[in-house]
Amino acid sequence: MKKDSSDSFDRDCDSALGWIARLRSDIASDEDRQAFALWLAEDPGHRQAMDQMLDLWDDLGVVRHMPNLDTVAQDFTTAANSPRYWPWAAALTATLVLGVLLLWPTQQGGGDGELFETALGEQRSVELSDQSRVTLNTATRLRVSLEDDQRLITLLRGEAFFQVQPDPQRPFHVDTGSTRITVLGTAFNVYRERDATDITVTEGVVRVTELGDTGGRAPATEVLHLNQQLHADRRGLHAIATVDTGKHTAWQRGELVAEQMPLPELVKQLQRYHPTRIFIVDPDVAALTVSGVFRLDNLEAILQALEVSLDLKATPLDDDSVQLLKAEG
Repeated sequence: MKKDSSDSFDRDCDSALGWIARLRSDIASDEDRQAFALWLAEDPGHRQAMDQMLDLWDDLGVVRHMPNLDTVAQDFTTAANSPRYWPWAAALTATLVLGVLLLWPTQQGGGDGELFETALGEQRSVELSDQSRVTLNTATRLRVSLEDDQRLITLLRGEAFFQVQPDPQRPFHVDTGSTRITVLGTAFNVYRERDATDITVTEGVVRVTELGDTGGRAPATEVLHLNQQLHADRRGLHAIATVDTGKHTAWQRGELVAEQMPLPELVKQLQRYHPTRIFIVDPDVAALTVSGVFRLDNLEAILQALEVSLDLKATPLDDDSVQLLKAEG
C-alpha cells in the first residue's frame, strides 16, 4: 500500500508540473484554468503535489530565466543535486523543454518592426506611418513592419480592427500564424486565439491564404467581401459565413453582444477583459444560453444580470474568482 501511495503521489507531481508549465505560459486558456481548478479539487493529494512542485519550479527560476537557457540549465543542475528533487528530475526536464518550446516564440515575438500591445481590459488605437489605423482590443500584441514593397502586420495574439489606407504599390498583409490576410484598402476585424483566427470584413475585400505546412497540397485561398466572415485553424480555411459585423465589432463600443450564446462561451469572452476567474462546474448551468448586450467595463453588473435572468447565484471563491451556481429555491 505504501508503494502504491508513493506511485500515486509521483503521478500527481508529474501532473502538477504539466499544469505549471501550461498555466504559466501565454497559451493557457480559460478552459485550461477551469480544468485545473477541477483537478485541484478532486483530491487533497493534488494540492499537496502542486505546492511541492511550485517550490521546485520556483527554486529552479524557470519563469525568471526562461529566455536564458544556459542559466536555466545551471539552476537545474544545482537544484537536481538535492535528493528531495531526484524523483522528479526527469519529469521536470521534459516539462522544462516543453516550456521553452511553448514560451520562446511568444516571448521573442520574432522579426523586425515596431511592437504594439495592450493589457487585460485595455484598448488602444494607433495610426501607422502610412496613415492606416489599427485598433487593438484587450490583451493584444502585434508587430508592424512597413517596408518599401509591402506592409506586414503580425498578430501575435488577441484581436485588432484594421482600417487600411490604399497603396497599390505596397500590399497590406496581416499574418496570424496559420493565415495571411491581404488587402489594398479596406476595413476588417481579426481575432486570433492561439492557432485559430476569425476574419470579419466590414468594408471592401480581403484575400485569405493558408500559411505553413499544408501537407503537400497548394495553400487554400478565399476572398471575403462586406459582411462576410471566415474561420481558419490548423485544419485549414472553413466555409465563408454571412454575419452581422456590428456584433463582431461591438467591442469597439465597449459592448459584448450575445445571441443564444452558450453560458461558458460568454464567460470565456468576459474573461478576455477581466482578471476575475468565473467557474462553472454544474453541467446544467453550463447548458444555459444567454442573449443580450453587455457593457464590458462592468463585470459586477453582468453577473447580477445573469443571476436575475438565469436564476443563478455568483458565489465568491476568493478575492479574484467566483462560481456560477443554481440559485437555491
